Amino acid sequence: MKILDRYIDQLIEQSTPESPVWNIEKIREGSNSTWNYIDGCMIKAIIELFLITRNHRYLDFADAFTGRFVREDGSIESYDPKEYNLDNVNAGKTLFDLYELTGKEKYRRAMDTVYSQLKEQPRTSTGNFWHKKIYPHQIWLDGLYMAQPFYMQYEAEYNGCKNCEDSYQQFLQVYGRMRDPLNGLYYHAYDDSRQMFWCDKVTGLSENFWLRAMGWYAMALIDTMEVMPESMACQKARLNAIYKELIDAMLPYQDQATGMWYQVVNRGGIAPNYLEESGSAIFAYAIMKSVRLHY
Repeated sequence: MKILDRYIDQLIEQSTPESPVWNIEKIREGSNSTWNYIDGCMIKAIIELFLITRNHRYLDFADAFTGRFVREDGSIESYDPKEYNLDNVNAGKTLFDLYELTGKEKYRRAMDTVYSQLKEQPRTSTGNFWHKKIYPHQIWLDGLYMAQPFYMQYEAEYNGCKNCEDSYQQFLQVYGRMRDPLNGLYYHAYDDSRQMFWCDKVTGLSENFWLRAMGWYAMALIDTMEVMPESMACQKARLNAIYKELIDAMLPYQDQATGMWYQVVNRGGIAPNYLEESGSAIFAYAIMKSVRLHY
């Protein structure tokens, strides 16, 4: 724990909203820091550390960092909902905790700003959100992590659960269309229009099973189940079964020496494929959290 404390302390001490050390590539390019999914992941993690430790240094940092972008009227600097980019929804997940913990009304208003994107987000013929406006007709596994936990929580807490079923159905569409029934793995992307160069013209699916994409999907399932209302017990049980199938499908491909997985999951040991750290860490997170929550 002391090593983790030192690492987190270093991140906090060396980071500002304008120059976070975990997203330094953009700064080195000379670009300004913006509202983005990477910061959303990190600030959510720091808030979780506060909830575990009750060390107000973590909450103060998260509040100052996110508060730098969120204006009093709920608008968010550098964020345009009409870009219809699901990646930009992810940071919205921090707003629920920050509103509850600080009582600042600007965070409640900012939730509405992020939700306004999802109300108008273009959809495929299956009813799924496009991953981005610039990627029309496409579903990516990443997008379920970026958008669905926020969507489900907002609906459950602030919209009378009117569209909770819609969020659930988007998972079922991915399960039915993007999962390979032979090995239980998921293709990274699906093009509903069958126009993209990377997709199979019959199925619309991309070619490979990408580790990190399936990791995003595993986390999406866990994080969405966590915020589902009690009235959706049957739907939650179905997502839980889908999650268990995914983990069972992944285990045969796990490298026994390291416990990690390969970047292209089912092509282990074939150069230039390699054991990949971030996707392996994502699955560690998902599995540990699912055990803690008894999923």
